[in-house]
Amino acid sequence: MTPLPDSTATPTYHLGRLRVTCLFDGWLMLDGGAMFGVVPKTLWEKKLPADSLNRVKLALRPLLVHTPAGPVVVESGVGHAITGKLVDIYGIQRLGPTLDDQVAAQGVDPAEVRHVVLTHLHWDHSGGCCKLVHDRYVPCFPNATYHVQEAEWDTAMAANNVHKASYVPASLSPLLRERGRLRLHSGSGPVVEGLRFELTRGHTRNHAVVWIEDGEANGCFMGDLIETSAHVPLPWISAYDYCTGESFKARQRLYPQFADRRTLLFIYHDPAVAAIRLVRDQSRWDFEVVS
Repeated sequence: MTPLPDSTATPTYHLGRLRVTCLFDGWLMLDGGAMFGVVPKTLWEKKLPADSLNRVKLALRPLLVHTPAGPVVVESGVGHAITGKLVDIYGIQRLGPTLDDQVAAQGVDPAEVRHVVLTHLHWDHSGGCCKLVHDRYVPCFPNATYHVQEAEWDTAMAANNVHKASYVPASLSPLLRERGRLRLHSGSGPVVEGLRFELTRGHTRNHAVVWIEDGEANGCFMGDLIETSAHVPLPWISAYDYCTGESFKARQRLYPQFADRRTLLFIYHDPAVAAIRLVRDQSRWDFEVVS
């Protein structure tokens, strides 16, 4: 499979009354072996070529969802969470604007965003919730409630967990300090009108995907359950996952639903495409790009 060219586009998709725009927060470079776990490099590099440091290029694609109740942001990019030498280590290349600027560029006043929904709190997914202003983190959306799994929040705030390098508590703590800014969920269930969590676990102990639905029209934001289109095959699971077995079980459960419902899957890290649909190829799973 010839890799598709990288894309910084911000396409918009329609799901019934809901309008979903894929934003773009820049690029991230992560170790290819870690990204593909037990899959040999001779296979994965045909889909995502590695650089001289064995890193693969990943996009950061939050969503802006226009709902009848107002605009909702799903995920937040890396933002200002990573600074100093780590910017080079992780190959972070941002185009400049913070998440609120990206939303404003779509014609939405950031003050009108009332909800931000997060699949998990690794810094490449939650770092844009707040921005640095005079060396102090402040929320990007002054009137928004930020939604995340309660146990995921506890993990992110812990100082001694084994995955602490994946979290930047300082970039999240303003959400807790300001009354009403944080809403903690426990498992699957509705978040706001048209959006709901489904707990998958796997990538983190409490990772959740986000369904976006209006009647039969439906999409699902995958977070890190499917990082890129190259990760669609069931066993192609990242070694960054807390529990690859849980990720595998979640995929087994959800893939038939996605295919039967013709679900539009929003893929956060794919360097070339923002959305795909799963298709069955006899006993295997494949995908089609949705432009």
